[in-house]
Amino acid sequence: MTRALLVPDLALEHWPSMDRYAAELARRLDVDVPPEAATMRGARYLSRYWRYPRALRRYGPALVHIADHSYAHCLSAFPGVPSIVSIHDVYPLTVIARRERGPRALLRDALLRGTLDWVRRATRWIAGSAFTAREAQELLGLPPDRMRVVGYGVSAAFFTRPPEALVLSRRRAWLDRRAAEGGGAAKWVILHVGSCERRKNVGAAIIALGWLRRRGVDAVLIQIGGRFTSRHHAAIEAVGVEGHVRQESRVDEAALLAAYYAADVLVLPSTYDGFGLPALEAQAAGLPVVTSGAGGLAEAAGDAAVTVERPTPPFLAEALARVLTDQAVREDLIARGRAHARAHDWDAVAAKVKELYDEVRGTA
Repeated sequence: MTRALLVPDLALEHWPSMDRYAAELARRLDVDVPPEAATMRGARYLSRYWRYPRALRRYGPALVHIADHSYAHCLSAFPGVPSIVSIHDVYPLTVIARRERGPRALLRDALLRGTLDWVRRATRWIAGSAFTAREAQELLGLPPDRMRVVGYGVSAAFFTRPPEALVLSRRRAWLDRRAAEGGGAAKWVILHVGSCERRKNVGAAIIALGWLRRRGVDAVLIQIGGRFTSRHHAAIEAVGVEGHVRQESRVDEAALLAAYYAADVLVLPSTYDGFGLPALEAQAAGLPVVTSGAGGLAEAAGDAAVTVERPTPPFLAEALARVLTDQAVREDLIARGRAHARAHDWDAVAAKVKELYDEVRGTA
């Protein structure tokens, strides 16, 4: 093999944004993609840190591009090969800094340290946002002259409304379930897309829903892509929104696309984010966005979202109520959001990545 090798995350991780990033680049670049990424099964840590790197040793690329910094340790399979690592955030440093105790946490932190060490060994880096580039330079000590900021695109599919029957089916499934449980049909659907990691601040969105409902805003919260922890379930019970919150941990792209069109507002209250691709996807679909603007979210949403600088429940509830009930605000956000999303094109992203490939090849 003499072409570039694009190394994506293992599909078993179920990280939709990372999967989309690698897939969109692979469609547009002259690269090979190891089939093991899609077919490998087994325990996550064992597969990620041992089986996958071993499987990659059989390739002999002229250039290797690790599509996600979480897999930078896979560079061990390519000694002496020019390399690029895409850095989406430096959140692993925050995880390590917690110094959590217990065998699992100690193993995780050791593996994260090793992966970050491999990040530093790459020939070049791609940062998904200017925010991430600054953090990577300051916290990982990466030289700015070897880093490029290349943002994300929006798949064309997100700009096209799915068949109306599918959109209505998605919305009806959320609202009719609520009615079946004796709560009546809600008027508004608040959507959150992403994981339920601590930094995503999903608990604040749950409590904000309670604030809204006490103010007479009849809404439900739909969480897609994560798994609630005991803290989230405790928050749901504490604010009395049982029956008003639903979670879909795994959905395919068609169901996600329909969800953006079936909801009334997207909420992203993260306390830390490297970028926030769901913000762009929602804007492309004409869904207003309420966000904290934390980290790279400010770049993702631009000036086409309502930004809550203090993403606490009362401030989130106030912003959500405004977007849900003020038609003029909604229409303005929809128009500006779609214009902002159209400026993020995967073809342009891939062209910038190709320029970096050529640069690395020329300096090898």
